[in-house]
Amino acid sequence: MERHEKAALCVLHSIRGLGQRSLLKINQEVGSYSRFLNHNTSKMRDVLPAFVVDEISAVRSRIDPLAYLYDLEARGIELSALDESSYPEALRNIHNPPAIIYYRGSLAAAGSFSMAVVGARAATTYGKKIARELGQSLAEYNVTVVSGMARGIDREAHQGALDNKGSTIAVLGSGIDVVYPRENKQLYEHICSDGLVISEFPPGSSPDPAHFPMRNRIISGLSRGVVVVEARSKSGALITADFALEQGKDVFAVPGPITSPASAGTNNLIKQGAILTTGIMDILQEYYDLEANLHPKDVNQEELLLLDKEESVIIESMSCEPCHFDRLLNITGYAIGQLSSLMLNLELRGIVQSLPGNYYVKL
Repeated sequence: MERHEKAALCVLHSIRGLGQRSLLKINQEVGSYSRFLNHNTSKMRDVLPAFVVDEISAVRSRIDPLAYLYDLEARGIELSALDESSYPEALRNIHNPPAIIYYRGSLAAAGSFSMAVVGARAATTYGKKIARELGQSLAEYNVTVVSGMARGIDREAHQGALDNKGSTIAVLGSGIDVVYPRENKQLYEHICSDGLVISEFPPGSSPDPAHFPMRNRIISGLSRGVVVVEARSKSGALITADFALEQGKDVFAVPGPITSPASAGTNNLIKQGAILTTGIMDILQEYYDLEANLHPKDVNQEELLLLDKEESVIIESMSCEPCHFDRLLNITGYAIGQLSSLMLNLELRGIVQSLPGNYYVKL
């Protein structure tokens, strides 16, 4: 795409009320974004509603398209339009592909073998642990991890891939220059440096709730399959799974405790036919073309953890959900001092983890 044409596309895309369908209509009926932007308002109204044309008129009176494009590039924001060769091939064939994407990092990551790992924002300790481990394991096998950089499962999946020096792609529900949630700023910078951050929304766009279901089609579109780690019965992660099915992608689900609301959605996915996933090999065995990338892990055989009878009683009394110290006292019947000593020993050996409020969780 010629530079002046891309500049015009960027300006039009930034205008309130002018979305994907309008851009497609302009391209089909006029054949040039720059030519449309220079039309008089009466001709514009033949293509778009009057209120959108009024917005366009107001914007073009104060913004030079080439200067706008230069400013984006000067801020480290790169762009790829649908008809450019740099545009991710995986996104071209999905329903309603973005007319333009904004990105930071290496767009080459979008051409790699990728798997999405998604799930609840309000994730449990169990869910976070599984998501981090899946991210690490996928990275170990040269699989790029795709997620939405939200709290909870998304964050842990990204971080797991980065922990193992792997590739990861974050698809935002805000503008490329708007970090949400704010506590993910460091993660965002890390992914920009070592992976890829993508947004279909104009720079400066706030994290509007309506944006997140939209971006989910891109998460699944970039991936060969979607792994749902934790999801309540009505979860945004299930929307990503629906998009995956529409796009002909595989859906994997991690089972969870039947008493945990955080696993109600994933357990239901399994009942509906999603691939039950308890580890990395459940994913890899579905893709014969991954064989060339598989490599043996350098195994450091861990010391076999032998629990004595008292420790076994504690571990059998715990689930993957946090358990309060007082509850363990009631279940085990141990004295306070005895249980405290046993819990400290288990924690030092990495078998349990202490949490705020005198809770413990089994690792």
